[in-house]
Amino acid sequence: MNVGIVRVGILGQGRSGYGIHLRWLREAGAQFQVVAVADALPERHEAGTELGARVFGDYKALLADRSLNLDLVVNALPSFMHSKATIEILNHGYNVVCEKPQARTVREFDAMVAAARKNRRRYLPFQNSRFYPYFAKIREVLASGKLGKIVFIRSNWSNFSRRWDWQSFQEYGGGNLLNTGPHPLDQAIVLFGPRMPRVFARLVSENPFADADNYANVILHAPGAPVIEVAVNSFQAYPQGEQYNIGGACGGLTGSAAGLKWRYFDPAAAPRHEFLGTWSEQRKYGGETLPWVEESWTPDESQRDGFQVTSKGFYDNIYAVLVNGAKPAIEHGQVRRQIAVIEECFKQNKLPRTKRRFLKKGQS
Repeated sequence: MNVGIVRVGILGQGRSGYGIHLRWLREAGAQFQVVAVADALPERHEAGTELGARVFGDYKALLADRSLNLDLVVNALPSFMHSKATIEILNHGYNVVCEKPQARTVREFDAMVAAARKNRRRYLPFQNSRFYPYFAKIREVLASGKLGKIVFIRSNWSNFSRRWDWQSFQEYGGGNLLNTGPHPLDQAIVLFGPRMPRVFARLVSENPFADADNYANVILHAPGAPVIEVAVNSFQAYPQGEQYNIGGACGGLTGSAAGLKWRYFDPAAAPRHEFLGTWSEQRKYGGETLPWVEESWTPDESQRDGFQVTSKGFYDNIYAVLVNGAKPAIEHGQVRRQIAVIEECFKQNKLPRTKRRFLKKGQS
């Protein structure tokens, strides 16, 4: 390490490598310095002129160049290359941050962890949605016990959209479950707790342009645990409530990154009831007035840029891990359970494949 400055190389300069990782790291002050980037497309080599970083057309050449003196490599290559390239990075002796999805199977994920252990380097999964301020507030409210025993959690990450890019094809690791799914699934695994949940899932591909899933509905459950439903579909033309809706025995919470509200009551202050010993009273359902307490939370201005806020939280932890020996906030066991859920979803839903290949320059 160079006087506390983490020297970084980034593999891939697409939406994630350039628009998320490079965007934050260039503003991270004295903690990080991006010294090299790699991308097969020359028009994506802006970091050379913007930051004076070395640029490579082949990520393997970047990994082989020891003169860069890298402390950390960010794997922002296309999804289907994440597992293989992460192992390559670790075998070259570098610490690595890997974009989501981490892997398609538990076996692939375990191989990445094993490579980190063998090379005595850090494998650091990028799960930035863990660091959303609204998610921290949700965890705080649930931990307070105000809502009572949590019965259900619904997390809805849906809209209406049509896609025809590489991330909409199975052969490139595309689809809603692998593209967006790791964000709500990471949050769901944290809220579910340390057990491996049981999984029920439905994946649908109803896309005239591609073959990967564009409807994913996943339910996590186990005896004594809350039922957690994660919806990531591209057919929601109208809003359906807030992103989060949580119900407990003593109240509930609803909201999103734009704000949260929750209400609850003290069971000791609520009316007491006994079985009437007869049929319904006056042919009506029972009614009562509960002593509701209502609270809310709204992000301040500094918390509104989601990618920057979550990237800061993630990379602050990475800096502490690499420089000060801190514990990673994203635990391998949590990510492994997420990958196990994803693998089970695909086992339950076999989607037909359509082959598509990128055209070489000069082809039509």
